[in-house]
Amino acid sequence: MKLKRTVMMAAMLLLAASAAAGCVQTRVLERLGLVIAAGYDEAPGDKILGTSVLYEIDPGARERSNVITSTAYTSKGLRYNNNAESRKKLTSGQLRVIVYHEDLARKGLTELVDTMLRDPEVGSAVYLAVSKGRAYDLMTRRYPEISNIGEYLFQSIQHNVENEEMVSPILHEYIRDLYSPGKDPVLPYIVQRNNEIILYGAALFRGDRMVATLPLREIFYLRLLREPFRSGMTEIGLSPEALRSIASPSKGQKQIYLVLDSVKSESRIRLTNAKQPAFTVQVHMSGRLQEISSPVNLRNRQVIEVLEREASKAVQANAMAFIAKTQKLNVDPVGFGQKYRAQLRGSGLTADKWKQLYPKAKVRVEVVTTILRTGQTD
Repeated sequence: MKLKRTVMMAAMLLLAASAAAGCVQTRVLERLGLVIAAGYDEAPGDKILGTSVLYEIDPGARERSNVITSTAYTSKGLRYNNNAESRKKLTSGQLRVIVYHEDLARKGLTELVDTMLRDPEVGSAVYLAVSKGRAYDLMTRRYPEISNIGEYLFQSIQHNVENEEMVSPILHEYIRDLYSPGKDPVLPYIVQRNNEIILYGAALFRGDRMVATLPLREIFYLRLLREPFRSGMTEIGLSPEALRSIASPSKGQKQIYLVLDSVKSESRIRLTNAKQPAFTVQVHMSGRLQEISSPVNLRNRQVIEVLEREASKAVQANAMAFIAKTQKLNVDPVGFGQKYRAQLRGSGLTADKWKQLYPKAKVRVEVVTTILRTGQTD
Protein backbone atom coordinates (compact mmCIF):
# COMPACT_ATOMS: atom_id res chain seq x y z
CA MET A 1 0.00 0.00 0.00
CA LYS A 2 2.85 2.37 0.83
CA LEU A 3 4.46 1.66 -2.55
CA LYS A 4 1.12 2.18 -4.30
CA ARG A 5 0.61 5.58 -2.60
CA THR A 6 4.16 6.60 -3.56
CA VAL A 7 3.60 5.71 -7.22
CA MET A 8 0.26 7.55 -7.28
CA MET A 9 1.81 10.63 -5.71
CA ALA A 10 4.68 10.60 -8.23
CA ALA A 11 2.21 10.27 -11.12
CA MET A 12 0.15 13.21 -9.82
CA LEU A 13 3.26 15.37 -9.46
CA LEU A 14 4.40 14.42 -12.99
CA LEU A 15 1.02 15.31 -14.46
CA ALA A 16 1.00 18.62 -12.61
CA ALA A 17 4.53 19.41 -13.83
CA SER A 18 3.59 18.48 -17.41
CA ALA A 19 0.53 20.70 -17.32
CA ALA A 20 2.53 23.58 -15.91
CA ALA A 21 5.26 23.09 -18.47
CA GLY A 22 2.62 23.05 -21.22
CA CYS A 23 1.26 26.42 -20.10
CA VAL A 24 4.73 27.94 -19.90
CA GLN A 25 5.66 26.54 -23.33
CA THR A 26 2.53 28.11 -24.88
CA ARG A 27 3.49 31.54 -23.56
CA VAL A 28 7.16 31.17 -24.58
CA LEU A 29 6.38 30.13 -28.18
CA GLU A 30 4.81 33.51 -28.81
CA ARG A 31 8.16 35.12 -28.09
CA LEU A 32 10.35 32.65 -29.99
CA GLY A 33 11.60 32.83 -33.55
CA LEU A 34 11.66 29.24 -34.83
CA VAL A 35 14.41 28.85 -37.43
CA ILE A 36 13.32 26.18 -39.91
CA ALA A 37 15.93 26.78 -42.65
CA ALA A 38 19.41 28.28 -42.74
CA GLY A 39 21.63 29.30 -45.62
CA TYR A 40 25.37 30.00 -45.77
CA ASP A 41 27.30 31.99 -48.38
CA GLU A 42 30.73 33.51 -48.68
CA ALA A 43 31.04 37.20 -47.75
CA PRO A 44 33.87 39.73 -48.19
CA GLY A 45 36.71 39.70 -45.68
CA ASP A 46 36.59 35.94 -45.00
CA LYS A 47 33.16 36.37 -43.46
CA ILE A 48 30.07 34.22 -43.84
CA LEU A 49 26.67 35.51 -44.91
CA GLY A 50 23.99 33.73 -42.93
CA THR A 51 20.32 33.63 -43.84
CA SER A 52 17.69 32.33 -41.42
CA VAL A 53 14.12 31.54 -42.42
CA LEU A 54 11.79 31.81 -39.43
CA TYR A 55 8.39 30.21 -39.06
CA GLU A 56 5.83 32.89 -38.23
CA ILE A 57 3.71 31.70 -35.30
CA ASP A 58 1.57 34.85 -35.03
CA PRO A 59 -1.82 33.96 -36.61
CA GLY A 60 -2.33 37.60 -37.49
CA ALA A 61 0.86 37.81 -39.56
CA ARG A 62 0.47 38.35 -43.32
CA GLU A 63 3.40 36.08 -44.19
CA ARG A 64 4.07 32.55 -42.89
CA SER A 65 7.80 33.19 -42.83
CA ASN A 66 10.29 35.88 -41.96
CA VAL A 67 13.89 36.09 -43.17
CA ILE A 68 16.86 37.53 -41.25
CA THR A 69 20.38 37.91 -42.63
CA SER A 70 23.71 38.96 -41.17
CA THR A 71 27.47 38.45 -41.62
CA ALA A 72 30.08 37.12 -39.20
CA TYR A 73 33.25 35.05 -39.08
CA THR A 74 31.57 32.01 -37.47
CA SER A 75 28.14 30.40 -37.32
CA LYS A 76 27.90 31.31 -33.61
CA GLY A 77 28.62 34.89 -34.53
CA LEU A 78 25.84 34.73 -37.11
CA ARG A 79 23.40 33.53 -34.47
CA TYR A 80 24.38 36.38 -32.16
CA ASN A 81 23.94 38.98 -34.90
CA ASN A 82 20.65 37.49 -36.10
CA ASN A 83 19.31 37.58 -32.54
CA ALA A 84 20.25 41.25 -32.33
CA GLU A 85 18.19 41.97 -35.46
CA SER A 86 15.16 39.90 -34.42
CA ARG A 87 12.32 41.01 -32.16
CA LYS A 88 12.12 37.42 -30.94
CA LYS A 89 14.69 35.05 -29.46
CA LEU A 90 15.86 32.69 -32.20
CA THR A 91 15.91 28.96 -31.56
CA SER A 92 17.13 26.14 -33.83
CA GLY A 93 15.05 23.37 -32.31
CA GLN A 94 12.84 23.20 -35.44
CA LEU A 95 15.68 23.58 -37.98
CA ARG A 96 14.96 21.27 -40.91
CA VAL A 97 17.17 22.31 -43.83
CA ILE A 98 20.65 23.85 -44.16
CA VAL A 99 21.72 25.07 -47.62
CA TYR A 100 25.36 25.82 -48.50
CA HIS A 101 26.33 27.82 -51.57
CA GLU A 102 28.41 25.83 -54.03
CA ASP A 103 31.44 28.13 -53.70
CA LEU A 104 31.46 27.53 -49.95
CA ALA A 105 31.00 23.77 -50.40
CA ARG A 106 33.97 23.58 -52.77
CA LYS A 107 36.21 25.08 -50.08
CA GLY A 108 35.09 22.64 -47.38
CA LEU A 109 32.18 22.32 -44.96
CA THR A 110 33.80 20.66 -41.94
CA GLU A 111 33.78 23.66 -39.60
CA LEU A 112 30.21 24.71 -40.41
CA VAL A 113 28.80 21.19 -40.21
CA ASP A 114 30.70 20.29 -37.02
CA THR A 115 29.28 23.37 -35.33
CA MET A 116 25.75 22.22 -36.15
CA LEU A 117 26.48 18.72 -34.89
CA ARG A 118 27.73 20.05 -31.53
CA ASP A 119 24.77 22.40 -31.10
CA PRO A 120 22.37 20.74 -28.60
CA GLU A 121 19.42 22.65 -30.09
CA VAL A 122 19.93 21.24 -33.58
CA GLY A 123 18.55 17.75 -34.18
CA SER A 124 20.53 15.12 -36.09
CA ALA A 125 17.73 14.66 -38.64
CA VAL A 126 18.33 18.01 -40.37
CA TYR A 127 18.66 17.85 -44.15
CA LEU A 128 21.80 19.31 -45.79
CA ALA A 129 21.91 20.58 -49.38
CA VAL A 130 24.08 22.57 -51.82
CA SER A 131 22.75 25.35 -54.04
CA LYS A 132 24.15 26.47 -57.39
CA GLY A 133 23.29 30.11 -56.67
CA ARG A 134 23.60 31.94 -53.38
CA ALA A 135 21.56 30.56 -50.53
CA TYR A 136 20.64 34.17 -49.73
CA ASP A 137 19.02 34.63 -53.16
CA LEU A 138 17.27 31.28 -52.87
CA MET A 139 15.73 32.06 -49.49
CA THR A 140 14.91 35.77 -49.85
CA ARG A 141 13.19 35.57 -53.24
CA ARG A 142 9.39 35.68 -53.18
CA TYR A 143 7.79 32.72 -54.93
CA PRO A 144 4.13 33.07 -55.98
CA GLU A 145 3.22 29.51 -55.02
CA ILE A 146 5.50 29.04 -51.99
CA SER A 147 4.38 30.52 -48.68
CA ASN A 148 7.38 29.33 -46.66
CA ILE A 149 10.64 28.50 -48.45
CA GLY A 150 11.98 26.53 -45.49
CA GLU A 151 9.01 24.15 -45.39
CA TYR A 152 9.08 23.85 -49.19
CA LEU A 153 12.77 22.84 -49.31
CA PHE A 154 12.30 20.30 -46.53
CA GLN A 155 9.23 18.71 -48.13
CA SER A 156 10.83 18.67 -51.59
CA ILE A 157 13.94 16.82 -50.38
CA GLN A 158 11.89 14.51 -48.17
CA HIS A 159 9.61 13.64 -51.10
CA ASN A 160 12.55 12.69 -53.33
CA VAL A 161 14.19 10.64 -50.57
CA GLU A 162 10.98 8.74 -49.86
CA ASN A 163 10.46 8.11 -53.60
CA GLU A 164 14.02 6.70 -53.75
CA GLU A 165 15.16 9.35 -56.21
CA MET A 166 17.74 10.88 -53.86
CA VAL A 167 20.26 9.61 -51.32
CA SER A 168 19.26 10.61 -47.80
CA PRO A 169 21.15 13.83 -46.84
CA ILE A 170 20.59 13.81 -43.07
CA LEU A 171 23.22 15.59 -40.97
CA HIS A 172 24.43 12.52 -39.05
CA GLU A 173 24.66 10.49 -42.28
CA TYR A 174 26.83 13.16 -43.87
CA ILE A 175 29.08 13.14 -40.79
CA ARG A 176 29.21 9.32 -40.81
CA ASP A 177 30.36 9.23 -44.45
CA LEU A 178 32.74 12.15 -43.97
CA TYR A 179 34.69 10.46 -41.18
CA SER A 180 34.47 6.92 -42.55
CA PRO A 181 37.60 5.97 -44.57
CA GLY A 182 36.44 4.58 -47.89
CA LYS A 183 33.21 6.48 -48.47
CA ASP A 184 32.43 10.06 -49.54
CA PRO A 185 29.33 12.15 -48.75
CA VAL A 186 26.58 13.02 -51.22
CA LEU A 187 24.14 15.94 -50.87
CA PRO A 188 21.20 17.23 -52.96
CA TYR A 189 22.11 19.92 -55.51
CA ILE A 190 19.49 22.67 -55.85
CA VAL A 191 19.11 25.08 -58.77
CA GLN A 192 16.89 28.18 -58.81
CA ARG A 193 15.35 29.14 -62.15
CA ASN A 194 13.08 32.18 -62.18
CA ASN A 195 10.24 31.30 -59.79
CA GLU A 196 11.08 27.62 -59.59
CA ILE A 197 13.36 25.61 -57.33
CA ILE A 198 14.66 22.51 -59.08
CA LEU A 199 16.38 19.52 -57.53
CA TYR A 200 18.96 19.11 -60.30
CA GLY A 201 20.78 16.13 -58.87
CA ALA A 202 23.51 15.50 -56.31
CA ALA A 203 26.71 17.20 -55.19
CA LEU A 204 29.62 14.76 -54.96
CA PHE A 205 32.23 15.33 -52.25
CA ARG A 206 35.84 14.29 -51.83
CA GLY A 207 36.09 14.45 -48.07
CA ASP A 208 34.36 17.66 -47.04
CA ARG A 209 34.89 19.43 -50.39
CA MET A 210 32.43 19.36 -53.26
CA VAL A 211 34.12 18.39 -56.52
CA ALA A 212 31.33 17.69 -59.04
CA THR A 213 27.60 17.36 -59.65
CA LEU A 214 25.63 14.29 -60.61
CA PRO A 215 22.52 14.62 -62.83
CA LEU A 216 19.28 13.32 -61.34
CA ARG A 217 19.05 10.46 -63.86
CA GLU A 218 22.43 9.06 -62.71
CA ILE A 219 21.40 8.94 -59.06
CA PHE A 220 19.52 5.73 -59.89
CA TYR A 221 22.84 3.95 -60.48
CA LEU A 222 24.37 5.42 -57.33
CA ARG A 223 21.45 4.10 -55.28
CA LEU A 224 21.46 0.77 -57.16
CA LEU A 225 25.07 0.13 -56.13
CA ARG A 226 24.86 1.73 -52.70
CA GLU A 227 21.54 0.59 -51.20
CA PRO A 228 18.50 -1.54 -52.11
CA PHE A 229 15.47 -0.21 -53.92
CA ARG A 230 12.08 -0.99 -52.43
CA SER A 231 9.79 0.73 -54.91
CA GLY A 232 11.89 2.74 -57.34
CA MET A 233 11.47 3.81 -60.95
CA THR A 234 13.83 4.07 -63.92
CA GLU A 235 13.90 4.65 -67.67
CA ILE A 236 16.30 2.44 -69.65
CA GLY A 237 17.42 3.06 -73.22
CA LEU A 238 17.96 -0.05 -75.38
CA SER A 239 19.55 -0.48 -78.79
CA PRO A 240 16.97 -0.90 -81.62
CA GLU A 241 19.31 -3.34 -83.35
CA ALA A 242 19.34 -5.60 -80.29
CA LEU A 243 15.52 -5.63 -80.25
CA ARG A 244 14.94 -6.00 -83.99
CA SER A 245 13.78 -9.61 -83.53
CA ILE A 246 10.90 -8.54 -81.27
CA ALA A 247 10.22 -4.89 -82.20
CA SER A 248 9.81 -2.70 -85.27
CA PRO A 249 11.57 0.58 -84.46
CA SER A 250 10.75 3.59 -86.62
CA LYS A 251 13.29 4.79 -89.16
CA GLY A 252 16.11 6.72 -87.54
CA GLN A 253 15.07 5.73 -84.01
CA LYS A 254 18.27 5.69 -81.95
CA GLN A 255 16.92 4.20 -78.73
CA ILE A 256 13.94 2.20 -77.54
CA TYR A 257 13.04 3.21 -74.02
CA LEU A 258 11.33 1.10 -71.43
CA VAL A 259 10.10 2.38 -68.08
CA LEU A 260 10.17 0.16 -65.01
CA ASP A 261 8.36 1.05 -61.81
CA SER A 262 8.03 -0.76 -58.47
CA VAL A 263 11.74 -1.49 -58.85
CA LYS A 264 13.25 -3.73 -56.18
CA SER A 265 16.94 -4.49 -56.03
CA GLU A 266 19.73 -6.06 -54.06
CA SER A 267 23.44 -5.57 -54.62
CA ARG A 268 26.45 -7.37 -53.22
CA ILE A 269 29.99 -6.01 -53.45
CA ARG A 270 32.79 -8.57 -53.09
CA LEU A 271 36.51 -7.89 -52.88
CA THR A 272 38.10 -10.35 -55.33
CA ASN A 273 41.67 -9.07 -55.27
CA ALA A 274 43.15 -7.15 -52.35
CA LYS A 275 46.39 -6.12 -54.07
CA GLN A 276 44.83 -4.58 -57.19
CA PRO A 277 42.23 -3.97 -55.63
CA ALA A 278 39.40 -5.58 -57.63
CA PHE A 279 35.68 -5.91 -56.93
CA THR A 280 32.71 -7.78 -58.33
CA VAL A 281 29.27 -6.23 -57.89
CA GLN A 282 26.29 -8.55 -58.28
CA VAL A 283 22.99 -6.76 -58.82
CA HIS A 284 19.58 -8.41 -58.90
CA MET A 285 16.71 -6.10 -59.80
CA SER A 286 13.09 -6.54 -60.74
CA GLY A 287 10.52 -4.06 -61.96
CA ARG A 288 7.09 -3.83 -63.49
CA LEU A 289 7.06 -2.81 -67.16
CA GLN A 290 5.11 0.44 -67.21
CA GLU A 291 5.83 1.65 -70.74
CA ILE A 292 7.91 0.90 -73.84
CA SER A 293 8.45 3.28 -76.76
CA SER A 294 8.07 0.62 -79.47
CA PRO A 295 5.21 -1.89 -79.91
CA VAL A 296 6.08 -5.42 -78.76
CA ASN A 297 4.07 -8.53 -77.95
CA LEU A 298 4.27 -8.67 -74.18
CA ARG A 299 2.20 -11.86 -74.08
CA ASN A 300 5.12 -13.74 -75.61
CA ARG A 301 7.51 -14.97 -72.92
CA GLN A 302 10.42 -14.93 -75.36
CA VAL A 303 9.86 -11.19 -75.89
CA ILE A 304 10.11 -10.60 -72.14
CA GLU A 305 13.30 -12.64 -71.99
CA VAL A 306 14.90 -10.51 -74.72
CA LEU A 307 13.90 -7.34 -72.88
CA GLU A 308 15.33 -8.70 -69.63
CA ARG A 309 18.62 -9.63 -71.28
CA GLU A 310 19.05 -6.28 -73.04
CA ALA A 311 17.92 -4.31 -69.98
CA SER A 312 20.55 -6.13 -67.91
CA LYS A 313 23.23 -5.21 -70.45
CA ALA A 314 22.14 -1.56 -70.49
CA VAL A 315 22.02 -1.26 -66.69
CA GLN A 316 25.40 -2.96 -66.44
CA ALA A 317 26.95 -0.55 -68.98
CA ASN A 318 25.44 2.50 -67.25
CA ALA A 319 26.58 1.31 -63.81
CA MET A 320 30.12 0.72 -65.11
CA ALA A 321 30.14 4.18 -66.71
CA PHE A 322 29.04 5.70 -63.42
CA ILE A 323 31.81 3.92 -61.51
CA ALA A 324 34.39 5.03 -64.09
CA LYS A 325 33.17 8.60 -63.66
CA THR A 326 33.65 8.49 -59.89
CA GLN A 327 37.11 6.97 -60.31
CA LYS A 328 38.10 9.77 -62.66
CA LEU A 329 36.90 12.30 -60.07
CA ASN A 330 38.50 10.21 -57.28
CA VAL A 331 35.34 10.21 -55.20
CA ASP A 332 33.77 7.08 -53.73
CA PRO A 333 30.08 7.73 -52.97
CA VAL A 334 29.23 4.01 -53.25
CA GLY A 335 31.60 2.99 -50.46
CA PHE A 336 33.94 0.50 -52.16
CA GLY A 337 36.59 1.55 -49.65
CA GLN A 338 34.33 0.51 -46.79
CA LYS A 339 33.92 -2.93 -48.38
CA TYR A 340 37.69 -3.15 -48.85
CA ARG A 341 38.29 -2.32 -45.18
CA ALA A 342 35.57 -4.68 -43.94
CA GLN A 343 36.70 -7.66 -46.03
CA LEU A 344 40.43 -7.11 -45.47
CA ARG A 345 40.86 -6.95 -41.71
CA GLY A 346 43.95 -5.22 -40.46
CA SER A 347 44.31 -3.23 -43.70
CA GLY A 348 44.83 0.02 -41.76
CA LEU A 349 42.97 1.83 -44.53
CA THR A 350 42.97 5.62 -44.28
CA ALA A 351 41.16 8.18 -46.41
CA ASP A 352 44.44 9.28 -48.04
CA LYS A 353 45.47 5.70 -48.79
CA TRP A 354 42.11 4.91 -50.40
CA LYS A 355 42.38 8.01 -52.60
CA GLN A 356 45.53 6.45 -54.03
CA LEU A 357 43.93 3.02 -54.55
CA TYR A 358 40.42 3.81 -55.78
CA PRO A 359 41.19 5.38 -59.20
CA LYS A 360 43.13 2.21 -60.17
CA ALA A 361 40.63 -0.30 -58.77
CA LYS A 362 39.06 -2.83 -61.13
CA VAL A 363 35.28 -3.15 -60.81
CA ARG A 364 33.09 -5.63 -62.66
CA VAL A 365 29.30 -5.33 -62.49
CA GLU A 366 26.96 -8.26 -63.10
CA VAL A 367 23.25 -7.47 -63.49
CA VAL A 368 20.26 -9.81 -63.59
CA THR A 369 16.94 -8.12 -64.42
CA THR A 370 13.46 -9.55 -64.01
CA ILE A 371 10.65 -7.74 -65.84
CA LEU A 372 7.08 -8.11 -64.63
CA ARG A 373 4.11 -7.21 -66.78
CA THR A 374 1.44 -4.85 -65.46
CA GLY A 375 -0.69 -6.69 -62.95
CA GLN A 376 1.97 -9.34 -62.34
CA THR A 377 3.72 -9.64 -58.97
CA ASP A 378 7.11 -11.12 -58.15
